Amino acid sequence: MKELFDLTGKVAVVTGAGRGIGEGIATLLADAGADVVCAARSTDQIEHTAKLINESNSGGRAVAQKTDVSSAEDMEALAQRAVDEFGRLDIWINNAGGSLVSAPLTELDPAEWDKTLAVNLTSVFWGVRAAAKHMKDGGSIVNTSSMAGRDPFPGSGHYSAAKAGVNMLTKTLALELGPQKIRINAILPGFVPTDTVKKALDMTDADFGPLLEQLNLPAGRLGTPRDIAACVLYLVGGSGEWVTGQCLCVAGTV
Repeated sequence: MKELFDLTGKVAVVTGAGRGIGEGIATLLADAGADVVCAARSTDQIEHTAKLINESNSGGRAVAQKTDVSSAEDMEALAQRAVDEFGRLDIWINNAGGSLVSAPLTELDPAEWDKTLAVNLTSVFWGVRAAAKHMKDGGSIVNTSSMAGRDPFPGSGHYSAAKAGVNMLTKTLALELGPQKIRINAILPGFVPTDTVKKALDMTDADFGPLLEQLNLPAGRLGTPRDIAACVLYLVGGSGEWVTGQCLCVAGTV
Protein backbone atom coordinates (compact mmCIF):
# COMPACT_ATOMS: atom_id res chain seq x y z
CA MET A 1 0.00 0.00 0.00
CA LYS A 2 2.74 2.47 0.94
CA GLU A 3 4.39 2.35 -2.49
CA LEU A 4 1.23 3.74 -4.10
CA PHE A 5 1.87 7.10 -2.43
CA ASP A 6 5.61 7.03 -1.79
CA LEU A 7 7.50 9.76 -3.68
CA THR A 8 10.93 9.08 -2.22
CA GLY A 9 13.61 9.94 -4.79
CA LYS A 10 11.21 12.04 -6.89
CA VAL A 11 11.65 15.74 -7.61
CA ALA A 12 8.66 18.07 -7.90
CA VAL A 13 8.06 21.66 -8.94
CA VAL A 14 5.01 23.48 -7.56
CA THR A 15 4.06 26.93 -8.85
CA GLY A 16 2.00 29.20 -6.66
CA ALA A 17 3.55 27.40 -3.69
CA GLY A 18 3.70 30.38 -1.36
CA ARG A 19 0.27 30.02 0.21
CA GLY A 20 -3.12 28.35 0.09
CA ILE A 21 -3.55 25.36 -2.19
CA GLY A 22 -0.01 25.59 -3.56
CA GLU A 23 1.52 25.49 -0.10
CA GLY A 24 -0.70 22.53 0.75
CA ILE A 25 0.44 20.66 -2.35
CA ALA A 26 4.13 21.39 -1.80
CA THR A 27 4.10 20.29 1.84
CA LEU A 28 2.14 17.10 1.17
CA LEU A 29 4.44 16.06 -1.69
CA ALA A 30 7.39 16.59 0.63
CA ASP A 31 5.63 14.56 3.34
CA ALA A 32 5.43 11.75 0.77
CA GLY A 33 9.20 11.96 0.24
CA ALA A 34 9.63 14.25 -2.78
CA ASP A 35 12.19 17.03 -3.01
CA VAL A 36 10.30 20.20 -3.94
CA VAL A 37 11.09 23.44 -5.75
CA CYS A 38 8.62 26.04 -4.48
CA ALA A 39 7.88 28.74 -7.06
CA ALA A 40 5.96 32.02 -6.98
CA ARG A 41 6.50 35.73 -7.47
CA SER A 42 6.69 36.44 -3.73
CA THR A 43 10.09 35.42 -2.41
CA ASP A 44 9.03 35.72 1.24
CA GLN A 45 6.10 33.36 0.79
CA ILE A 46 7.94 30.59 -1.03
CA GLU A 47 10.89 30.81 1.34
CA HIS A 48 8.39 30.34 4.17
CA THR A 49 6.95 27.23 2.51
CA ALA A 50 10.43 25.83 1.88
CA LYS A 51 11.37 26.50 5.51
CA LEU A 52 8.26 24.65 6.73
CA ILE A 53 9.28 21.64 4.68
CA ASN A 54 12.94 21.69 5.67
CA GLU A 55 12.15 22.04 9.36
CA SER A 56 9.54 19.29 9.34
CA ASN A 57 10.06 15.56 9.66
CA SER A 58 9.12 14.98 6.02
CA GLY A 59 11.37 12.95 3.79
CA GLY A 60 11.74 15.69 1.20
CA ARG A 61 13.86 18.81 0.99
CA ALA A 62 12.81 22.14 -0.51
CA VAL A 63 14.22 25.22 -2.18
CA ALA A 64 12.56 28.44 -3.33
CA GLN A 65 12.71 29.89 -6.84
CA LYS A 66 11.18 33.29 -7.60
CA THR A 67 9.15 32.83 -10.78
CA ASP A 68 6.77 34.78 -12.99
CA VAL A 69 4.70 31.97 -14.51
CA SER A 70 3.67 34.15 -17.45
CA SER A 71 7.33 34.31 -18.52
CA ALA A 72 8.67 31.52 -20.71
CA GLU A 73 12.20 32.35 -19.58
CA ASP A 74 11.28 32.11 -15.92
CA MET A 75 9.60 28.75 -16.43
CA GLU A 76 12.62 27.38 -18.26
CA ALA A 77 14.83 28.60 -15.42
CA LEU A 78 12.49 26.97 -12.89
CA ALA A 79 12.78 23.57 -14.55
CA GLN A 80 16.54 23.94 -14.79
CA ARG A 81 16.74 24.86 -11.10
CA ALA A 82 15.06 21.56 -10.20
CA VAL A 83 17.59 19.60 -12.25
CA ASP A 84 20.57 21.59 -11.00
CA GLU A 85 19.49 21.33 -7.37
CA PHE A 86 18.19 17.77 -7.20
CA GLY A 87 19.43 16.06 -10.37
CA ARG A 88 16.12 15.29 -12.08
CA LEU A 89 12.51 16.34 -12.61
CA ASP A 90 9.59 13.95 -12.18
CA ILE A 91 6.57 15.99 -11.12
CA TRP A 92 5.35 19.41 -12.23
CA ILE A 93 2.33 21.16 -10.70
CA ASN A 94 0.98 24.14 -12.65
CA ASN A 95 -0.90 25.63 -9.71
CA ALA A 96 -0.36 29.40 -9.95
CA GLY A 97 -3.32 31.42 -11.18
CA GLY A 98 -6.42 33.35 -10.22
CA SER A 99 -8.09 36.69 -10.85
CA LEU A 100 -9.16 39.35 -8.37
CA VAL A 101 -11.39 41.14 -10.87
CA SER A 102 -15.13 40.55 -11.26
CA ALA A 103 -16.88 42.21 -14.19
CA PRO A 104 -19.23 41.38 -17.06
CA LEU A 105 -17.26 40.48 -20.16
CA THR A 106 -18.65 43.46 -22.08
CA GLU A 107 -17.27 45.77 -19.38
CA LEU A 108 -14.03 43.95 -18.63
CA ASP A 109 -10.81 45.88 -19.17
CA PRO A 110 -9.05 44.17 -22.13
CA ALA A 111 -5.80 44.37 -20.17
CA GLU A 112 -7.37 42.21 -17.45
CA TRP A 113 -8.44 39.68 -20.09
CA ASP A 114 -4.86 39.44 -21.37
CA LYS A 115 -3.43 39.20 -17.85
CA THR A 116 -5.88 36.49 -16.79
CA LEU A 117 -5.14 34.30 -19.81
CA ALA A 118 -1.39 34.83 -19.38
CA VAL A 119 -1.37 33.80 -15.71
CA ASN A 120 -3.95 31.00 -15.89
CA LEU A 121 -3.63 29.49 -19.37
CA THR A 122 -0.44 30.52 -21.15
CA SER A 123 1.50 29.74 -17.98
CA VAL A 124 0.41 26.10 -18.29
CA PHE A 125 1.68 26.03 -21.87
CA TRP A 126 5.07 27.41 -20.79
CA GLY A 127 5.22 25.11 -17.79
CA VAL A 128 4.54 21.91 -19.68
CA ARG A 129 7.05 22.81 -22.38
CA ALA A 130 9.73 23.51 -19.78
CA ALA A 131 9.01 20.38 -17.76
CA ALA A 132 8.74 17.92 -20.65
CA LYS A 133 12.29 18.67 -21.79
CA HIS A 134 13.66 17.27 -18.55
CA MET A 135 11.33 14.31 -17.99
CA LYS A 136 13.60 11.81 -19.71
CA ASP A 137 12.15 8.79 -17.92
CA GLY A 138 8.55 9.94 -17.97
CA GLY A 139 6.76 12.03 -15.39
CA SER A 140 3.50 13.43 -14.13
CA ILE A 141 2.08 16.91 -14.64
CA VAL A 142 -0.99 18.26 -12.84
CA ASN A 143 -2.70 21.50 -13.85
CA THR A 144 -4.89 23.34 -11.37
CA SER A 145 -8.06 24.29 -13.21
CA SER A 146 -11.32 25.27 -11.51
CA MET A 147 -15.00 24.43 -11.35
CA ALA A 148 -15.28 27.78 -13.12
CA GLY A 149 -13.75 26.05 -16.12
CA ARG A 150 -16.73 23.70 -16.22
CA ASP A 151 -19.63 25.88 -15.08
CA PRO A 152 -20.32 29.52 -16.02
CA PHE A 153 -20.03 32.17 -13.31
CA PRO A 154 -21.25 35.65 -14.36
CA GLY A 155 -18.57 38.21 -13.66
CA SER A 156 -15.81 35.65 -14.04
CA GLY A 157 -16.04 34.90 -17.74
CA HIS A 158 -12.38 35.75 -18.33
CA TYR A 159 -11.28 33.38 -15.58
CA SER A 160 -13.71 30.66 -16.67
CA ALA A 161 -12.49 30.89 -20.26
CA ALA A 162 -8.88 30.53 -19.15
CA LYS A 163 -9.63 27.50 -16.99
CA ALA A 164 -11.75 25.87 -19.70
CA GLY A 165 -8.69 26.29 -21.89
CA VAL A 166 -6.59 24.54 -19.26
CA ASN A 167 -8.97 21.57 -19.39
CA MET A 168 -8.63 21.14 -23.14
CA LEU A 169 -4.90 21.80 -23.05
CA THR A 170 -4.61 19.02 -20.48
CA LYS A 171 -6.44 16.50 -22.66
CA THR A 172 -4.49 17.42 -25.79
CA LEU A 173 -1.12 17.27 -24.06
CA ALA A 174 -1.96 13.90 -22.54
CA LEU A 175 -2.30 12.50 -26.05
CA GLU A 176 0.77 14.26 -27.40
CA LEU A 177 3.13 13.44 -24.52
CA GLY A 178 1.84 9.95 -23.77
CA PRO A 179 4.54 8.35 -25.97
CA GLN A 180 7.14 9.99 -23.67
CA LYS A 181 5.48 8.34 -20.65
CA ILE A 182 4.38 11.73 -19.35
CA ARG A 183 0.93 11.73 -17.78
CA ILE A 184 -1.02 15.00 -17.58
CA ASN A 185 -4.17 15.60 -15.57
CA ALA A 186 -6.12 18.56 -14.24
CA ILE A 187 -7.91 19.10 -10.96
CA LEU A 188 -10.97 21.33 -10.65
CA PRO A 189 -11.16 22.62 -7.07
CA GLY A 190 -14.46 23.80 -5.69
CA PHE A 191 -14.78 26.47 -3.00
CA VAL A 192 -11.65 26.50 -0.85
CA PRO A 193 -11.60 29.62 1.37
CA THR A 194 -7.97 30.63 0.92
CA ASP A 195 -6.75 34.18 1.49
CA THR A 196 -6.78 34.77 -2.26
CA VAL A 197 -10.41 33.66 -2.55
CA LYS A 198 -11.41 35.83 0.40
CA LYS A 199 -9.78 38.85 -1.21
CA ALA A 200 -11.26 38.17 -4.63
CA LEU A 201 -14.79 37.83 -3.25
CA ASP A 202 -14.40 40.42 -0.48
CA MET A 203 -15.41 37.86 2.14
CA THR A 204 -14.48 37.20 5.76
CA ASP A 205 -14.55 34.01 7.82
CA ALA A 206 -17.96 35.06 9.17
CA ASP A 207 -19.41 34.81 5.65
CA PHE A 208 -18.59 31.13 5.20
CA GLY A 209 -21.38 29.72 7.36
CA PRO A 210 -24.14 31.31 5.28
CA LEU A 211 -22.25 30.45 2.10
CA LEU A 212 -22.07 26.78 3.07
CA GLU A 213 -25.82 26.74 3.64
CA GLN A 214 -26.37 28.38 0.28
CA LEU A 215 -24.12 25.94 -1.59
CA ASN A 216 -25.73 22.93 0.14
CA LEU A 217 -22.73 20.74 -0.66
CA PRO A 218 -23.33 16.98 -0.39
CA ALA A 219 -19.98 16.68 1.39
CA GLY A 220 -21.31 19.01 4.10
CA ARG A 221 -18.32 21.35 4.30
CA LEU A 222 -16.09 23.70 2.35
CA GLY A 223 -12.77 22.48 1.01
CA THR A 224 -9.26 22.78 2.39
CA PRO A 225 -5.86 22.95 0.68
CA ARG A 226 -5.20 19.45 2.04
CA ASP A 227 -8.25 18.11 0.16
CA ILE A 228 -6.78 19.36 -3.12
CA ALA A 229 -3.25 18.25 -2.27
CA ALA A 230 -4.47 14.71 -1.53
CA CYS A 231 -5.90 14.44 -5.05
CA VAL A 232 -2.62 15.69 -6.50
CA LEU A 233 -0.73 13.05 -4.50
CA TYR A 234 -3.01 10.36 -5.92
CA LEU A 235 -2.38 11.55 -9.48
CA VAL A 236 1.42 11.86 -9.28
CA GLY A 237 2.11 8.69 -7.31
CA GLY A 238 1.93 5.03 -8.18
CA SER A 239 -1.78 5.10 -7.43
CA GLY A 240 -2.40 7.19 -10.56
CA GLU A 241 -0.16 5.42 -13.05
CA TRP A 242 -3.09 4.54 -15.34
CA VAL A 243 -4.73 7.95 -15.17
CA THR A 244 -4.04 10.63 -17.77
CA GLY A 245 -5.95 13.30 -19.66
CA GLN A 246 -8.54 13.58 -16.89
CA CYS A 247 -10.14 16.68 -15.37
CA LEU A 248 -11.09 15.66 -11.84
CA CYS A 249 -13.54 17.74 -9.80
CA VAL A 250 -12.52 18.04 -6.16
CA ALA A 251 -15.39 20.12 -4.94
CA GLY A 252 -17.55 18.30 -2.40
CA THR A 253 -20.34 18.17 -4.97
CA VAL A 254 -21.31 16.66 -8.31
